[in-house]
Amino acid sequence: MVGNFKDMTANDQIRLQFPNEQDKGLAKSESRATSNPFERTDGDGRGECREDSPCQHLCFDLHDGTFECACKDGFTLSVNGYSCIENSKLRERDWRNSTLWMENGTSSEEFYNSDDIDSFHMLNDETPESRAYKLSHQKDGVEINFETLDKDFKTRTHPRAISYEHLHENSASRSLNSFNIHSQEQAVPKTVGTGDAYQPMNTVAVSTPSVHQVFHTCSELQCEHGGICVFEETSKHSVRCKCPLGYSGTYCELAVEAKYPRFRDDSYVGLPILRDAHKSMQVTLEFRPEANDGLILYSGEKLDLRGDFISITLNKGFIEFRFDCGMGEGVLISDQPVVLRSWNTLTIYRDRWDAWMQLNSGTQVQGRSKGLFSRITFRLSLYLGGSPNISLIADRTQVQTSFKGCLRHLAINRHVYDFRPQPRGDALEGSDIDECSADVCSKVTCLNGGQCVAASPDYGVCLCPLGFIGDKCESAMELIVPLFNGSSYLQYPGLGNTVLSFIELQIVFKPYRPNGVLFYNGYKMDGTGDFISLNLINGYLEFRFDLGTGAAVIRSEEPLPVGEWHSVFISRTGRDGILEVNDQPRVEGASPGAFTQMSLPLNMYIGGVHDARDVARKASITESFTGCIQKVVINGKTLKLVDDALAGINVANCLHSCVEEPCKNGGHCEPKMAYYSCHCHLGFAGNNCETEVTEMIAEPMFTGASYLHYLDENIVKRIRGNKLDIKLKFRSFGPSGLLLWSGKKEMSASADYLSLGLKDGYLHFQYNLGSGEVIIVYNSTRVDDGKWHTIRATRIEQDGSLIVDSGITAKGTSPGILNQLNVNNGLYLGGMESIASLSMNKYHSGLVGCLANVTLSTNYHIRLITHATTGINIQACL
Repeated sequence: MVGNFKDMTANDQIRLQFPNEQDKGLAKSESRATSNPFERTDGDGRGECREDSPCQHLCFDLHDGTFECACKDGFTLSVNGYSCIENSKLRERDWRNSTLWMENGTSSEEFYNSDDIDSFHMLNDETPESRAYKLSHQKDGVEINFETLDKDFKTRTHPRAISYEHLHENSASRSLNSFNIHSQEQAVPKTVGTGDAYQPMNTVAVSTPSVHQVFHTCSELQCEHGGICVFEETSKHSVRCKCPLGYSGTYCELAVEAKYPRFRDDSYVGLPILRDAHKSMQVTLEFRPEANDGLILYSGEKLDLRGDFISITLNKGFIEFRFDCGMGEGVLISDQPVVLRSWNTLTIYRDRWDAWMQLNSGTQVQGRSKGLFSRITFRLSLYLGGSPNISLIADRTQVQTSFKGCLRHLAINRHVYDFRPQPRGDALEGSDIDECSADVCSKVTCLNGGQCVAASPDYGVCLCPLGFIGDKCESAMELIVPLFNGSSYLQYPGLGNTVLSFIELQIVFKPYRPNGVLFYNGYKMDGTGDFISLNLINGYLEFRFDLGTGAAVIRSEEPLPVGEWHSVFISRTGRDGILEVNDQPRVEGASPGAFTQMSLPLNMYIGGVHDARDVARKASITESFTGCIQKVVINGKTLKLVDDALAGINVANCLHSCVEEPCKNGGHCEPKMAYYSCHCHLGFAGNNCETEVTEMIAEPMFTGASYLHYLDENIVKRIRGNKLDIKLKFRSFGPSGLLLWSGKKEMSASADYLSLGLKDGYLHFQYNLGSGEVIIVYNSTRVDDGKWHTIRATRIEQDGSLIVDSGITAKGTSPGILNQLNVNNGLYLGGMESIASLSMNKYHSGLVGCLANVTLSTNYHIRLITHATTGINIQACL
């Protein structure tokens, strides 16, 4: 047995090769059962080496209570664990791929030769996820443990000849500190399994294992997902799987979503043919090169790039832009080299035969193509990072190799490319593309359910669930006025089919940046289909919607200042849309085509989206919102921004007075742009609910945002059923407002309800018994004069009547055959919470005035304060 770990450095490589035959495996000498032929135990059950040890040559006690046998130089330990076989006899057998090597520089030393091992026969149900191979060395008392994670062993039962190479240059696993090192007087190879399956061992896991499996023939390799077997670029004696776009791994078994694609060797991505770029084009590219030469981008008219073409290449560290309009190429060379392993920004603008190029902050370089032709014909796909046949175009591009490195941004003529496969992305094809940000979360720990994601190819950030903030989601908080930081969003159930033909939306917000999506709901995740969005673009607010035949784009006339509160109202009826922002002029628009309905089954988003690449492309959403969102009202229903959310990410509190909880005694703070209003419970009043109301209130006053709510069965039973008789006195200081309401907890267009209220100064009595509503208007007298008025409203089955101040009687009858009022949400007087939503937009404010002497069924007098279950903002009438 030979081999030396003493001088192994971080650049050393370790390669293990195992036999291809079946039915036998390595055995570990453990204290498992007394029937083990090479186990010795003393009185306390520990295995020990003794004079009568079963080991043929050498025996060593181990720290875990077991022992191992070893052999002298020139001999190898047999699979039975104790006998030794002379190496010369082993060489007479055909042990293909049975050597364990340690490579150091250019020299290789034999580290371990197996004896009677035929194969490692893996069983799917017994192979652990993490297997550990324990290497031992008989000199210098060093023993090294390491783990390697290779899930392919779990999923494949066919034998393979495999060797492992430790390759990753920057991985923590390069250092011996990543292993578990034990000191022993003399150590030997230790077998790591019994029977047909490996058993796990207590070792320290390599933090970022980078393992490459080497295959010598395609018969040993089974590529998945359309991958093909090819020769290794660096060696014609080994093969590998060349994986299509979207897959990676030894067998192309791993799904990869290339947000920030990483290119190597002969990688490439094929994008659609350039459109509207024949005359002029602007290219913006952000890339991180790892080599001084490589093909970055090209397209043209013919496969070999004869005739019209463009290309961007790296040549000895300098960027070269070549373009030919048909009569001879022009070449622009950057004034400075790229910075290797750092992010570089390249901007190219071409207008007909002239071109300008700037790399990073260098000097702008100008050039011109030859001849008089000024347009470029593009019939090829746009290829990025390489080519399907790079040798075919090498004469034109002047490079022989693909680009090596990462790319994080490509925009051509304002189109920002998505490198995922179509239909969700732009890519048509590709090969051997990995994700540049694959390891950025390996050292990021997120708390309280936070999830690490790649914010860029270089670093990961924690996305915190609702109620937690901080770099690691370490701090809990109560959300009051949501603040969005550009990576945030709130997610809600989609609008579905509830807005097929009509929607109204109001949002109150304060932006801190001029770009970002406020609202989005869509139909598909492939960039197509119906959608509705509200988005800030360069300070202008855009209302967009698509019914399936093209997008309507309705844009505010003026940009919105950042750092200020704004209110926007949008509505859509069929193809027609309206946008109203603050006091700006109203803007109208319409979607093209004949479709008039919209379906939105996906989740709805406020302040951002889960992934901007999944939204409809015509929405032009590229960034999440940065700023505060105070209020969202959809079809009259105020959205509870936190309570109604299904999920949320990275949402904190805005700087607002309500966050400081100014309302005392349990009062509720309602933000009103930069200000606030306190809604006080019964018994308290004042701007901040700081004053206790001690006087008896016989005639309560309502502010338009007040109400009294009754759930007493003695009251409710006199409202529902087949008849009603209600009498009350009131005074109103406003032309509109709700006096009385009884309905369902969940209202719909056909739900039962009953109401009394003012509209434009006249009293309205209306109800729906389930088969249609009736509206009885008392238009003989205006009642918004601030004086006391007496009303009586009655209903017997479907017939209703209304009298004001002993005047004439107004009558009406509800349609259909239903004659019972079925309600379950008690009785409201003077208003109610979420009034527009609960009243189905019949009312938008409560009474501004006073109520008194409310009597039901001619003889039941409601004690307005003491009978109330709850009440908000109630004071004595003036």
